[in-house]
Amino acid sequence: MIAVEEITSQNSRSLTGAEAGGVAVISAIIGAYDSYRAAPELKRNLTIASPSNSEQSEETSSSSPASGGGATRFAQILAIAIGSGALFLGALDFSINVNLPRFRSDLGETLISVQLIIIIYHGARGGTGFIAGGIADRFGIKWPLAGGIVLYTVAVGLISLQDSLTPIVALRIPQGIGVAILFTLAPALVARAFGPSRRGAALGVTLGAMGLGTFAGTLGGGLLGEEIGWQAIFWARIPIGITLLVATVLWLNGGFARAVPGRTSNRFDLPGSITLFATLFIFVLAMSFARVEGWLNPLPLALFAVTIVLGFVFAQGKRAGRFTIFPSGLTAFSGLKSGATSNLLLTVAAFVMWFLFPFYVADVMGRSGLTLGALLALMAGMNFAGSALAGWLADRVGDRRITFVGTFITAVGLVLAGTAGASTTMAYVIFGTAVLGLGFGMHQAAVYALTLRRAPSEHAGATSAALTVSQTIGTVLSIALMTSILSWQQSSNGASFVEAYRFAYLTAAAIAVVSGLVVFKLPQKRY
Repeated sequence: MIAVEEITSQNSRSLTGAEAGGVAVISAIIGAYDSYRAAPELKRNLTIASPSNSEQSEETSSSSPASGGGATRFAQILAIAIGSGALFLGALDFSINVNLPRFRSDLGETLISVQLIIIIYHGARGGTGFIAGGIADRFGIKWPLAGGIVLYTVAVGLISLQDSLTPIVALRIPQGIGVAILFTLAPALVARAFGPSRRGAALGVTLGAMGLGTFAGTLGGGLLGEEIGWQAIFWARIPIGITLLVATVLWLNGGFARAVPGRTSNRFDLPGSITLFATLFIFVLAMSFARVEGWLNPLPLALFAVTIVLGFVFAQGKRAGRFTIFPSGLTAFSGLKSGATSNLLLTVAAFVMWFLFPFYVADVMGRSGLTLGALLALMAGMNFAGSALAGWLADRVGDRRITFVGTFITAVGLVLAGTAGASTTMAYVIFGTAVLGLGFGMHQAAVYALTLRRAPSEHAGATSAALTVSQTIGTVLSIALMTSILSWQQSSNGASFVEAYRFAYLTAAAIAVVSGLVVFKLPQKRY
């Protein structure tokens, strides 16, 4: 906690020493970005729609199909408050990760079976994003968001009353659906409330709430689980959910929360929604079970086969015009493809901290669960700081530049955390963890700004859903890929845990670098 206080207190002082050095490093990274972006080879690959090809004019222009510039200051503050509350509530579920051992012991289950609590949740979350976005784009954000809060809060309340694994796993489905609604509609709400020129800062503050929720979930969830029991991590969310619901119903009445004129007359695509949900849900389950059972086990292979069939059915329905839940031309919006791709890849890279780093701290460093919780809380706190800083910078410097800076800093943090070795100091680990958290937070805010800045209001929900789904798939893919790499290094190459851990982290750092390159490597369509 001392490290967190020292970092926070520096915000009130002028730049000196290391702080000035940090600014210089960021400036150098931006300079490297500009040099690469100006390379002739890259320019030949980019689609240039007009002579004015400035990134700044693309990302900070106030002229955009999206609305929000006319909202009052109070309405905008209210949108940030409700959006932040929704993300904070959803991020509290990180308390599950630190309490999995208690679920296993209290329910009398194995480590493999208790992981169904995580697997089913991510499956439901991954399948719901585009449906939530599609509903909000047609009928407005207010009532779908309220429905998500109710679903999430009721689910966690019922889970706290269970004493066996099966009903807990079943109730994680509506909770996963609820959190997908929160994570999809909160950024869309803020994007609608603010014009493009100020959207980055607004999203940065809002997304910072995810860092605070993760901070509270890791520290508070661990404390509640240890002192009271795992049920307490669910009880604690009920009053937060009720408060957020009341605020949403009573005060979220701005035009940006209602349906876009002319959209309510469109037919909602129920068959397409069900098909898309089933496709993504089963795909996430397939990757999760591949990690648990093995990639060549009949169960994940069968699930992958079903995913392919359902994906083909959905693609044919969309091509024929029967399925409209995924808007035509959505991928043509500037920043969506590169933003969603970058979001997926950096999630694959950075999520390694949530399932490999705990084993390093406990088994290699020999530290307690309290120390691990403090380190993860530090990372979450730096995530918050990075999000707030990057949102402000994105409005002034450009979304792509700050996205690139965030991925580079994350890669540096992964290298530091992964190469610490068996005989390292706690100060070194603290530094690496803080760097990684800062970089991930910067990328998160900047990539949301990149993806949502130019999105029209009538498609803000679907655009935000692309980020929610990419993050969910990236989380599951990270666990499956990195644990497979770790096992391969240990079994095939005879590596020790520390050696395999280092290899996995260096692989993650390489993926992080790629996630920064794609924001200007992929051709961008403009309109």
